Amino acid sequence: MTQPDHSPSTGFHQVSLTPKSNQSGPQGTTQPWRLSTRLVRGVTGVVIGCLAIVSLMTGAFTRFEITERLDDSLQEVAERLQFAVLVLNQQGNGHDVAHLSNIMPTSLAYQITDNMGHVLLRSPNAPDYGFVTPPHAGFFNQQRFRVYIMPAAQPDRFILVGEPRMHRAQATQRAILIAVLPILGAIPCIWLLVVWIVRRSLRPLVQLQGEIQERGSGNLNPVPALDLPIELSTIQSAVNLLLNRLHKALAAERAFAANAAHELRNPIAALLAQAQMLRSTLADQFSDNGTDYPPAARTTHNATDARHRLDAMISQIQRLSRIVEKLLQLSRAVAGTGLRRDIFDLLPVLHVVADELDRPQSNASPRLMIDTAAYTHFMVEGDMDAAGILLRNVLENALRHSPDGSGVRVNLAPISATSNTAHGVSAPSNGTVSDAVTVKSTSVALTIENEAAALPPATLARLADPFVRGASQAEGSGLGLAIARTIAGHMNVPLSLSSPIPGQKSGFQVKLLFNTLSS
Repeated sequence: MTQPDHSPSTGFHQVSLTPKSNQSGPQGTTQPWRLSTRLVRGVTGVVIGCLAIVSLMTGAFTRFEITERLDDSLQEVAERLQFAVLVLNQQGNGHDVAHLSNIMPTSLAYQITDNMGHVLLRSPNAPDYGFVTPPHAGFFNQQRFRVYIMPAAQPDRFILVGEPRMHRAQATQRAILIAVLPILGAIPCIWLLVVWIVRRSLRPLVQLQGEIQERGSGNLNPVPALDLPIELSTIQSAVNLLLNRLHKALAAERAFAANAAHELRNPIAALLAQAQMLRSTLADQFSDNGTDYPPAARTTHNATDARHRLDAMISQIQRLSRIVEKLLQLSRAVAGTGLRRDIFDLLPVLHVVADELDRPQSNASPRLMIDTAAYTHFMVEGDMDAAGILLRNVLENALRHSPDGSGVRVNLAPISATSNTAHGVSAPSNGTVSDAVTVKSTSVALTIENEAAALPPATLARLADPFVRGASQAEGSGLGLAIARTIAGHMNVPLSLSSPIPGQKSGFQVKLLFNTLSS
């Protein structure tokens, strides 16, 4: 909680230092898609396209066959009407109309004409003029009829048989529907079969996906043996190899951080102890009771100068010790010290850290004011040591950069069913801008507030980056919030910064959202 610049604030600003969920990305990135959906759509589309082509070909072939069969029927009827020509020759020429019963609009019509097209005999549903004038042998399409003309056995006579085109069209449509409807009706069944086959085929992939999703956050165990096809077994082997390498890398990082802590702390502590002993020795040498000392060291000026130099040396050694401590904490945080998933009570950790940081004098009141509400236990999932480092950095910054004489408020409060933790800009642990974080009803907010002046938005947005500080004159390395942000990200604990405090004109607030297991 670095001291902010004392520039005026125009409103409430908040940043959320929480990893962004993989949803909508920045411009230019593709939206997530499902392999099963793409396979179902692709296979179904190809099958439907092929069925559509088959349906068109079936319809065309059916139309051709129906036309050929009906034309054969016209030709057969014309051949059977040869007797009508004989009867007409016996009765003489005339414009006779045959008396036929049950004549329907779809019934065949016939005419017997001479070579000039004069109608000699016709059916009741045939026109009184020739279908084709003058008649010629063959098939002809008229406005209402499909006509077949055949010369009769007697000279100068022609037989004309016409079929209503409406009847032919209806017959063709019915035949096409009978041939095509089963194909079209099979499309829903084909779609269901494709969905079933795709889902059944992708079931091993879903199992592998679930196993890989469980990895991370401290679970680096290899993916167990699954009944996978050859294409997916290679992915499983590659993931297990990557997890093994990652486990070794994290173990090496943790070992380095632990060893570096001992190797760097010991010489700094020894150097600090020697400087403090030297200062104590000089203080005794240059006391009023000292005698027989070198002339150059007997003056008060030299004694004061030596003590000032030692004080400056001790101050710098202490500052170096703090920086080394923060760098080691940051190294441990980056190495994954917060990835473990143990269940522990956070309240004792909070009280222990508070007691270490806030040790008031006998006549002074404590600066840390902790209100745990009705919580007697605060069970969370994570690493206890990492949680201690997280709370220590946040509380230490709150105390260091709080105005003299002011206190730091620490509160626990439950969160409503759905609550957004960011109302302005937000930045995840990688430093990029993210959306607001939605918290479940099981979350509890741990807030730390001090009375610092409000921060401008630009400073607030970068405050959790390493070595970034405001205009505070208090000592600090600019690593506290960077360490806290890294550990909070590993523990899946949303961390947000607000300046000024919501509902106030000044102050600084850090909010940590823990998912409680029990309270």
